[in-house]
Amino acid sequence: MQVRSMRVRPVWMGAAAALLLLLASGRAGAFPVVFNGVGGFGISAASAASAEANGVEIVDVDVIYTAADMGLTIPAPDVLSSSLVGNPSVSNPNRATSEWSVTNGGQGALSDAWLVFLTSTDYTDTSVGFEIDGDDGWVVVSVYAAGSYYFYPARFLGDLAPSDTVDFLMRHLVGEPLHEDGDELVLPQYGVGALTGIPLPEPHALALAAFGLSLVAILRRRSA
Repeated sequence: MQVRSMRVRPVWMGAAAALLLLLASGRAGAFPVVFNGVGGFGISAASAASAEANGVEIVDVDVIYTAADMGLTIPAPDVLSSSLVGNPSVSNPNRATSEWSVTNGGQGALSDAWLVFLTSTDYTDTSVGFEIDGDDGWVVVSVYAAGSYYFYPARFLGDLAPSDTVDFLMRHLVGEPLHEDGDELVLPQYGVGALTGIPLPEPHALALAAFGLSLVAILRRRSA
C-alpha cells in the first residue's frame, strides 16, 4: 500500500530526497510530542516541560488566530517517505516525512509569522504527534484560555510579503495502525492557527539560518 497525503487546513508538498538526507543528520535536538493536552488540544504541560528541557523554547502568547485570519494558504500535500511497523505504539510508531508549503495569500506583509498546530483529527489524539526541534524553527506556545493553560507546537515561518511561500519538513509519528482508503494509507490531519510579531528565539535563529543555507547549496548542486 501507498501512504497518501491528506487534505486539511494545513497540507504538504513534495521535496527532494537529498533534503531528507540532510535533515536526517544532526537530529540530536529532535523531541517527539503527541496531542495529549487538555481535551486533545495541543500537548500537555508535562510534554511542554520535557520539550523545553530538550532545547525547545516555551513562548507565552495572548491569543492564537486562524490561518485564514492571517491570509495563509496551504496547498495539497505529498508524503515524501514512510516507515511502517507491524504493531505500532507511541513508543514504536509508524513514521512519515512530508513537506509543508505555506503562502501568504493576503494583501499585507506578515512579520515574524508562525504556524501553530492545535489538534489532530481522525486518529486517537494521544497516539498522534511529530518531532519538534528548536534548531529547526520550532517552539511551544503557551496560551491561557477558559481556566486552563494550553501548549501548542509552532513552527517559525518568518517574514512573508504577499505571495511569498515558505516550505518546511514534518516528521510524523503515529502510534496506531494507519487508516485505509482503497489501496492507500491515510495520515492524520491537523487543525492549525497562526501568530505574527514574535521573533524566533536566539540562538535558534542562527541555527535555522545556517540550515537554510545548506538547503540552498544542495538544491544548487542538484540543478547544476
